[in-house]
Amino acid sequence: MARADEIHEIRPDLFFWQAYEPAVKTELSCCACRTAKGLVFIDPIPLQKAAEAELLEIAEPRAIILTSGNHARAAEDYRKRLGIPIYAHPDAVAEFSFAVDHTISEGETLLDEFTVIAIPGAAAGEIALQRGDVVHFGDALIHQPPYGFALLPDKYCADPREMRQALGKLLRIPFELLTFAHGLPIVAHARQRLSQLLA
Repeated sequence: MARADEIHEIRPDLFFWQAYEPAVKTELSCCACRTAKGLVFIDPIPLQKAAEAELLEIAEPRAIILTSGNHARAAEDYRKRLGIPIYAHPDAVAEFSFAVDHTISEGETLLDEFTVIAIPGAAAGEIALQRGDVVHFGDALIHQPPYGFALLPDKYCADPREMRQALGKLLRIPFELLTFAHGLPIVAHARQRLSQLLA
């Protein structure tokens, strides 16, 4: 798997990195959040050694959360090296070549900070995570060429209509910023942009 060369600070408690993966011909993106309990990785991909060392100086590693059955990525490697647990939705578990440490469900609050929002109709075990005014997405929403900010293309969805209805739940909560597993974060007016996309 491709390794990212550097991390980018979006906010003092939110860090982002991405790399182009030739095997799937797309950018893989991920982030880490500095929480009261430590550093939480969301859908992590590998980092070059210097960049990883920089990230690990920020806070003690605490957990990995996977937002989709498609996002095994480097989770098992991070778990082995850092000694931290993996969390994922039960429907995602069958897609992984490893066991997860904890399964998570709709409405659950993880590590006292992340609210789980199930997104059925997308990939297996698809979830979003709300933390304050930030929502972290797996595959249901993307933000990269050639699509721009868009819904996951229908050919990759289990049920596009069901996914779209599930995404409507997000409009009931306030948020300002979105991160994605494929694409750059939207750092302002994200809820307004999602409302326009679903209109």
